[in-house]
Amino acid sequence: MAEPRVAEVREQGPDQSPETAEAPSRHTRLLNRDFLLLWQAQGASGIGVAMAQVATVYWLLEETGSATVMGLVSMTAAIPGVLLGPFGGALADRYSRRMLIVAGNGLLGIAALCLGLAFVAVPGQVEFKIGALAAFGVLTGAANAVLRPAVMAAVPNLVPLVRLNTANAMNSFATMASNGIGNAIGGVLFRVIGAPMLFLSTGCTYLLAALSVAFLRMPQALPLAPPSLRSLMSAFMTDVAVGLRYVWGRKGLRNMVLAFAMLNFVTAPMAVLLPILLDQHRGLPPDWYGYLMGSMATGNVTGMIVAGVVRIDGPARTVTMLAALYSMAVCTFVIGVAESPYTLLVAHAVDGVFMGMMMVAFTTLMQATTPDRLRGRAMSVLMTLIMGTVPIAMGLAGVLADAVDQNVPLLFIGAGIAAGCIVTGMGSGKAFREFLGTRLYPER
Repeated sequence: MAEPRVAEVREQGPDQSPETAEAPSRHTRLLNRDFLLLWQAQGASGIGVAMAQVATVYWLLEETGSATVMGLVSMTAAIPGVLLGPFGGALADRYSRRMLIVAGNGLLGIAALCLGLAFVAVPGQVEFKIGALAAFGVLTGAANAVLRPAVMAAVPNLVPLVRLNTANAMNSFATMASNGIGNAIGGVLFRVIGAPMLFLSTGCTYLLAALSVAFLRMPQALPLAPPSLRSLMSAFMTDVAVGLRYVWGRKGLRNMVLAFAMLNFVTAPMAVLLPILLDQHRGLPPDWYGYLMGSMATGNVTGMIVAGVVRIDGPARTVTMLAALYSMAVCTFVIGVAESPYTLLVAHAVDGVFMGMMMVAFTTLMQATTPDRLRGRAMSVLMTLIMGTVPIAMGLAGVLADAVDQNVPLLFIGAGIAAGCIVTGMGSGKAFREFLGTRLYPER
């Protein structure tokens, strides 16, 4: 199928200056007005999102005590992102990324406010509230399927290429630092003010993020919009196919996607089971869930700062990413065997450092090696394939935990061992190592 034509027009942002078809960044400085607005929006929404996550998992644990229910609610939230992810990338390439980000945050803000009000207005009714949480999770997953590729595809158009690595570090810093703050205070606030107020706070942060991006000037070349719904759907399918062919046609990238998908299947569900581990096996209050997530976020931020200051390119990227993946396996194992909460803090912090460095290196590699006109589609297809196993794994994790009488430490130990084996298999692949070792900058 032929790719859709591209019109030499730019997004209609606050300023109306012309833009080229490839929509390069207009900026020569990293810390420019437009990038900082996006950075601020990421931070604002991240705090509320983290607080809502704490409220959800601990409310479900408190009201149901069922790992199966927790896993199924998490699964419903993850499914839309997998199913709609490729279409999110097509939207990010075909429509105004600025307006998609504004609309997505605005919609989620209103939905979170409605969820908080529903919890306040309807006493009891546990089944109704579980349904409301599941519905909010579905909406969040669907919105994020559009928001993620739109933000990732927008960053290279807001900063000069030579500062892209630092920009990604800053953007990830905003996300992780805000998540760390939200998680760190979320457990305490859940105990003090309860879930409804945390959901209301989330709504306010989403709306603040939407307001910030509304003032953004974002260069973007927009394709000619199809005139009918049928042709629009046809264009979307074409866009998805183009993104899938791009990802699947590169052996090193394809191998990485498959390996990451297996890793997520093994390790992602552990986040669902961590509250049970802390509550039932370590005797720790909700505060400690926030402390651990805050510790990981602090590690993430540290790793991102390092990645933003130290140029990670070529073989150094390969070493960094493999070290990060092994750290994830080791820390998952340690969480299963550690009795001391301070050991858990250290494990989360160390894992966070390596994961922060890996996220920046991986994002920069993908952005710099993907053409602007394909970036949104390629990113969304990539994330869909990587995250495709997560909903199934989350649902199975809850069922498995209840099947073994919620012996969650055993599940963490098994996940850590399995993750280590997968990483070893990944590292032995030549195409995988060569792709990670791609040089983006001239050797000094």
